[in-house]
Amino acid sequence: PYPNPGHYVPGGPLVQGMRVAFSGDTSTDREILEDRATEAGLHIASSVSRLTSLLVTNDPDAATSKVLRARGFGTPVIDEAAFTQLLRDVAPAPRPTGQP
Repeated sequence: PYPNPGHYVPGGPLVQGMRVAFSGDTSTDREILEDRATEAGLHIASSVSRLTSLLVTNDPDAATSKVLRARGFGTPVIDEAAFTQLLRDVAPAPRPTGQP
């Protein structure tokens, strides 16, 4: 329901509408992580594309196809712990131009 605001900016908040993909095993059940992300207004992507805002993996240095693809697109890659922390304070989606 929210427009994609683009890539996650390291050090900043997640923003509603961001497309998040997951790679590899997670310590928290992936379905739970995806549900939390969806409830926060994020979009879950099953693959990595140029539109992906963020890739979450427990090994950001792994040479998996998703990590390599994300890096090729300039998509930030963070670990699950950092993602869980960011989920606590997701910024609202920017208002469309011309909206009050």
